[in-house]
Amino acid sequence: MVNPTQKRPVKYTKYAGSNIALLLTPSLQKLAKLLYRTYLETHPNQVRLPQGVAISPITYRAGLIFSQQPILLPGEFFVPVELMESKIY
Repeated sequence: MVNPTQKRPVKYTKYAGSNIALLLTPSLQKLAKLLYRTYLETHPNQVRLPQGVAISPITYRAGLIFSQQPILLPGEFFVPVELMESKIY
């Protein structure tokens, strides 16, 4: 039995149809994109590219994620690379 106040875990499948852009404030979107672009500019010859950015809406702490299945802390969002490279932002 599931308590109605409990949140169910979010499953990350494909991100193209995701509504993550609706959950993030413009400042969080800019921070995620800035971190990703800074990494690409400072490491242009890296073979391994990040899968996305994990970002906390409370502390604004962000980090690059390189694994296929991100492990997030409670309250963090995963912003996939596909969304940062699209014209949504």
